[in-house]
Amino acid sequence: MNEFIEKNRGLLRFYCIAARTMGWILIIVAPLGAIVSLFKGLPGGERLRSWMLYELSEQLIRHLLLGLVMLSLAKFVRYLYENDYQPGWILRHGDKVLYLYAACLIVSHIVWYCFQMTIRSHDLTDTLLFFVFWETPALVMGLIFIGMGQVLRRILPIIEESKTLV
Repeated sequence: MNEFIEKNRGLLRFYCIAARTMGWILIIVAPLGAIVSLFKGLPGGERLRSWMLYELSEQLIRHLLLGLVMLSLAKFVRYLYENDYQPGWILRHGDKVLYLYAACLIVSHIVWYCFQMTIRSHDLTDTLLFFVFWETPALVMGLIFIGMGQVLRRILPIIEESKTLV
């Protein structure tokens, strides 16, 4: 692993900067997008307005959490290629950020699915097709983020131990 890191130090530094930049862009753009959408507004009934508020808050939370995931990734890459770098708060709790992002993703898709089923026909074929093509990928993505959290939680102590041995 040390040989790989030495060979690719420049590329890892580039990935770290790119992930940090994207993370901060997501964190900054999420509230700005929500504010612009609120001022723009949508004409419609009370149900549409309440759905719009849910959608804004859901997008805001998901973008902010994805920004935190990107910042955690940047810190992890930096932790790999710098020998004297100690993990900060966001990296030490990166698994919890990944779990929270997975939970928000799954819950928001379940709420979206329930909302869609109230405005769609109640035909069993439509319901199953909608679930398979829209909700299954969201559930799989949630499981991927949970798995990434498990890997991060288990690999940080191993990396720390290997750095102390060198």
